[in-house]
Amino acid sequence: MAESWTIGSATLAEAAPIATLLTRQLAEHDLPADPARVAEAVAGILADARTGFLMVARADVDVVGVSYVAMIWSLEHGGLSSWLEELYVLPEWRGRGVGAQLLAASLAAAHERGCVAMDLEVTADHARAARLYAREGFAELPRSRWLRRL
Repeated sequence: MAESWTIGSATLAEAAPIATLLTRQLAEHDLPADPARVAEAVAGILADARTGFLMVARADVDVVGVSYVAMIWSLEHGGLSSWLEELYVLPEWRGRGVGAQLLAASLAAAHERGCVAMDLEVTADHARAARLYAREGFAELPRSRWLRRL
C-alpha cells in the first residue's frame, strides 16, 4: 500500500469509487444505503457545482477518502454556508492524517466559494470524528437534528 496521498477536487472519472466509499460510510453508521441512489446523488453533485462539491484523497490511482460538502443559504449564518454531510476514509487509511487533510481542503474550498460557515453532525458513538472536528475549531451545538422523510 502506498504511504502517500494527495487531496483534490473529485472528477467525473472517480464517480464510481466515490459512490462505493459513500455507500460504505452510510452502512458503517447503519443508515440505509441503496448503492444506485448513492451513485445517482454523486452524479448529480458532480454535474451541478451549485449543489455542493466532493473532495477526494488519492493514493496512486485509488480513492481512499472522500468528503461531500453541500451548499446552503443559511438565515442563521447570514448567507451562503456549507454542510459537511460526509467525510469518510477507508479503515486501513485512518490514523494517518487523511481525514484531517480532507477536512482542511473542504473548509478551504467552502471558504473560496464564499461560504461563511460550515455545519456538520457527529453521531454520539463517533468520538474519534468528534475529536477531529474539535481540533479543527468546530463547536458542539446544544440542539438535536430531526428528520421527516417525504
